[in-house]
Order: sequence, then C-alpha cells, then structure tokens
Amino acid sequence: MSKVSIVECKSYNQKEVDASVKKAIEQIGFKIKSNSKVLLKPNILMAAKPDKAITTHPSILEAVCKILKEKNCKIIIGESFGIITKSPEETFKIVGYDKVAKKYNAELLSFSSDLQKEVNNPKAVFAKKMLLPITLSEVDLIINLPKFKTHTLMMFTGGVKNLFGCIAGGKKQAYHAETKTREKFANMLLDIWMNVKPQLTIMDGIIGMDGNGPSNGNLVKLDLIMASDNAIALDLVAEEMIGFKGKILTNNFALKRKLIDKEKIEVKGKIRKIKFKKPSTIAIPIWLSSFVLKRVMAYPEVLENKCKRCWTCVKVCPVGAMQKKEFPVCNKKTCINCYCCHEMCPYNAIELEKNKFFTFILRTYYKINNFKKKG
Repeated sequence: MSKVSIVECKSYNQKEVDASVKKAIEQIGFKIKSNSKVLLKPNILMAAKPDKAITTHPSILEAVCKILKEKNCKIIIGESFGIITKSPEETFKIVGYDKVAKKYNAELLSFSSDLQKEVNNPKAVFAKKMLLPITLSEVDLIINLPKFKTHTLMMFTGGVKNLFGCIAGGKKQAYHAETKTREKFANMLLDIWMNVKPQLTIMDGIIGMDGNGPSNGNLVKLDLIMASDNAIALDLVAEEMIGFKGKILTNNFALKRKLIDKEKIEVKGKIRKIKFKKPSTIAIPIWLSSFVLKRVMAYPEVLENKCKRCWTCVKVCPVGAMQKKEFPVCNKKTCINCYCCHEMCPYNAIELEKNKFFTFILRTYYKINNFKKKG
C-alpha cells in the first residue's frame, strides 16, 4: 500500500511550512531513523530566485533539514543542473540553498562532480545499464523534493520527472537525443525512478506553475504540500487534482509496466480539483507518420525583442538544432522537439509555435474519433 498526504500550506512563512511538512510526513506514517546519511534531491532547473517558482523553495528544504537534524542525520543536498550558466556554488546561492546548508551543516553537491557508478537493471525498458552518481548508493535515505509544475515535453514534472536531475552533466542531453519521443522519454524516466527509488517524496505545491512550464509558465497559488512513500503514487494523485487524467505518460507507463497498483494508493487529506492550464504542445501518439508528426509538433521560435543572445538554447540543444545566426534559429529538420531550449531560456525569449492548419486537422481527427468511441 502506497500512501499520499495532502496538507494545506498557504505561504512560505517558515513556521507554517515547518508545521505542514511535518504533518505531511506524519500522515503517511514515515519514520526517519536517527544518525542516517540522507540525500535531498530538490528541483534546481536553473539559477533562478525562489520567487520565480522554478525551483523547490528553500523553506521546504529548511523544513526537511530541521527534521533531519533533530534525528542527528548527515545531510547532502544534490542536483545536476540543467545547464551551468553559473558555477554550482553560485547557483546554490541564487536559489537560496547556501544559507540553509550552512545553518544545518549540510553538504552541497553537484552530481556532475560526483563519481559515477554503473547500475544494472534487467527490468528497465530504455536502459538496462545506467550511470548514476555514486552518492546515491552510499546514503541511507533519499528524499525527493520536486516542484508542482507543468512540463512542455512531458506534460507534468512531479516526483518521477524530478529524478532526471540525478543524471549527471551532458548525459541528460544525450538521453534527450536517444529517446526522441515522449513515449521513450517517459520509460527512461521510469527506469531512473527504479534505479534511484527515493523512499520519501515531498512536493512543493504552495506556488506552482501551469501553462508552458517548467520555467516559462504561469505562477499558480495552490496552497498545498504533498508527501508520499512512492513518487509515482504522488504523481497519480496530483494528476487527478489538476484534471490531467491519462495525459501524463510516466503515470500511464508506470501502470502498464505494473510498477504500481492504483487501487493500492491510500490518500490522507482532501483531493480537491485545481484549475491548471496544460502546456500548449500537443501529445502526439507514436504511431503517427513522420510526415504528420513533423507538422503538428510545436517548434521553438525566438522572440528577438526578448533575446539577449546568451546562446543558452544553442548550448543545451542535444542535437544541434538551435543554430547561431544573428539570433538563434531552429533547424526544424534536425529538431527532436525536446524543448530544452524553451525550458532553459533565462529570458523567456522562446515561444513554441505550431502549424495551425495541421494542428486543426489533428484536433478535428481526435474529436471525430472520440465521438465515434462515445457512440
């Protein structure tokens, strides 16, 4: 039986967050052993200040550190950043983690500087062998601290998607290039979850992000903190709350691969309905022909009035589709629609543009197909 708790928390006031995080953990009956070595894996997509709601808020991190210190635990805060535009030290400082680390004597770790260990998983679908930071295998407890956000490629970034940050350095870009489709990417994320298997997941949903997240969406006040002993269970409950049922591929494939039994999820707290805008991209079935696929997918379009020519989009593109001209330009023939450029643009200077004619045709097809099914 997997347990998920939903606790109200209306602000990032530290006392309120402390009480809500403690309650969320207690409601699922999770016990932290004294003198444990614990790894905290927050969401640090980029060097963004806490009020941008792109990263896990430092008050969440501090609330967990406070509980761990009461148990005399050794704390490591680890992440592999989307792109290093700042040094790891400066990034940790900008997101507000340096003061928390100093206060609780926690180690700040960039996974890219950690030794890597090969993990073999015969049940994996995408990668039977995977390199992961050795620290993951050296700790007693892994606590996953995602942020409640949409994601232009995967629809939602929650407990499972947050673990992509355990992949070090350029290997993340390589995985984007190797997977190419949402379906393959979803299975790759589940393989990572199987290998990391965090024992506790606590999600920052006080202020979330909808629309074109995970960095350029709309801020949404959700007033909640969620916790679970199973990251997939947490994502399934979140999916129900925001009305994304059947749209989050990691959840769909987790059920198909029998990584979780949906009937064996126990929820503590109220499942309330939340108005949450989906990303503007369309989820394309894998069976569609490449001709149609290349025409209905959204492609990056650089807004020259916002672009600062920092070339971040060029650096993060795993297949070299974003090219240096007077301004960055996307080569649609090369583009694999992973949206790393949109995700990592620090100036919100990239829009995702779709071919309106082919998009209309596809949506009409879906409506007719759904009508036939209902009939």
